[in-house]
Amino acid sequence: MFTERLNLIMNAIEVKSPDLARVIGCDRSNTDRICKGGRIPQKAGKSALRIVNAIYTLADDHGKMNELVLRLNCEQAESAEQIKTALINWLYEGENNTAIKPKPMKELHPYRSFGQKLNAIMQLAELSNIRLGKLLNVDASYISRFRNGFCSPAANPELMKNICQTLLKRLHEQKKLSQLAALIHVSKAELTNGEQSLALFGNWLFDLEGEDSSPFVVEMIDQFGSVSAGIIKPPLAFEAAAGKEILSDMASIYYGTEGLKRAVIRFLGNVVAHKEKELFLYSDQNMDWMLSDPVFLAKWTTLMILCVSGETKINIIHNINRDLSEMANAIKSWMPLYPSGMIRSYYCKTTNKSRFSTTLFFCPGYACISGVNVIGTESENGIYRYDTEPVQLDKHMAAYQALLAQSGELIHIYKSFDLSRLGITGSAPFSFLGNTLSLATMPPATLSSVLTRAGVDKKTKQHLLAVRQEQAKLLELVAEKGFWHEYLPLPSDEALFAGQVLMDLPGLSLAYTPGEYAEHIRNIIALSDKLTNYRLFPLTEAVFENIKLLISENAVAATRLKSPYITFLLEYPIFCRIFVAYAERIKGQYKQDRLTIRQMLEKYL
Repeated sequence: MFTERLNLIMNAIEVKSPDLARVIGCDRSNTDRICKGGRIPQKAGKSALRIVNAIYTLADDHGKMNELVLRLNCEQAESAEQIKTALINWLYEGENNTAIKPKPMKELHPYRSFGQKLNAIMQLAELSNIRLGKLLNVDASYISRFRNGFCSPAANPELMKNICQTLLKRLHEQKKLSQLAALIHVSKAELTNGEQSLALFGNWLFDLEGEDSSPFVVEMIDQFGSVSAGIIKPPLAFEAAAGKEILSDMASIYYGTEGLKRAVIRFLGNVVAHKEKELFLYSDQNMDWMLSDPVFLAKWTTLMILCVSGETKINIIHNINRDLSEMANAIKSWMPLYPSGMIRSYYCKTTNKSRFSTTLFFCPGYACISGVNVIGTESENGIYRYDTEPVQLDKHMAAYQALLAQSGELIHIYKSFDLSRLGITGSAPFSFLGNTLSLATMPPATLSSVLTRAGVDKKTKQHLLAVRQEQAKLLELVAEKGFWHEYLPLPSDEALFAGQVLMDLPGLSLAYTPGEYAEHIRNIIALSDKLTNYRLFPLTEAVFENIKLLISENAVAATRLKSPYITFLLEYPIFCRIFVAYAERIKGQYKQDRLTIRQMLEKYL
């Protein structure tokens, strides 16, 4: 009876033995044997309970919970535990007439991330975010983001070591090494040996991080959040950045990176002085020649700001062969200029496997700096041409245009953004990371009433209603075949009744009334019932306070929630994969079954 019913329920929720094995965390041969009747687990045994938990999880993931409860005849069940109890008793009906209630099981891997492990250790050590932050000399909000899984210290080995040392010392002083040993599955004796204990604890605390790209995501978003509405003030006066002597230089060849710096100052200084209209920049040379010299960097920054202030358009092709940290630094150096609208950035789609570095800085009708050098020899032996002849400039322009034809746009700035630019297809997953309920899930009647209450003019009201309709249609399109996941915090009653919970309305700062929030929540519950692939994941706090993220496999949109209200669109495939992986990490930490989430939402009704 057990085997037949197990296969019956698996067919009903459309799962197979490999799915069961993946969720349980065992070899497929074990589940194959059970599904074929080669072994029947004991009703109250751990194997049976793991099968029940796996079936419940898979039914929830596949949107087949209705099929499961109908098969079990437990449509009135109000909790996951009630459904699991009905499932195990149904599976074993006829095998053993003693009804049982499954006991909550300890997970094989109860901590799925660094954040969950850190949270468990801090609770054991009785440490608050503020106290641990002071011990580590970092801000308490940083600790909070670690615990909530939004970032990790993986890019900072020194901080990782300090965290381990501080927590171990604290637990040793509290005489809690026995509890720690049980938590990380080692003996207490192993935690009394200085360096060995530090290594054991560190390996346990960080071993699930793997290829952690969250520092890159956090740094990028911090850069988007730091831009100002106006063009920043240059650090130097023009004369201090480019003196008359260098502006009048007539050299046609420059040597080494010192020569390159001189050529660049001459080039940019004259672009500013002559109010040239457009620049085309490319270099895959190591950026140390620029970033390691603060005096030169200040001059370069000054001249680039003056170019933008003088309405010189700048086209730059970034080198995708740089590692993530170098790429982040390159984008960081340009970020203050992006809001001007004068920067167009690209990435070259072809991979450069050359032994040579290439530099091409071109201004049509004026000059071009070009150099092709053996990688690693540029500092002493680099040779850079400074061409001004029209025939030479035509050749350089043709070369740059050929490179541009092989490039895609890296970052684009929009003052008004619509989701169609994300290139979302009906089968692609989509993630929304925000600090409030999404506009796509708001009922149109609620939005209309809110805008009327706020006295919004007719044109703006019609525009926002149209935007909501477009987003709602896209949500349904994606959720038909793909996934639409939303990650956001649910507010406290205090914040809601104090009028502190803002709506997802571009360019407007309007707060929900409790009744309006309840209407929105009611619509989300209805969407969850209607659309199998729509999921909301409640968070403990917003992932990013002033940035809303929209993530698909094809593009990432980071929208600022304060002035300047602009959206950064990223289309570089590696960036997109990194952001998709980041959303998956958060899902892994905050995933809950639909019934539990529904109960959380119903508290607002």
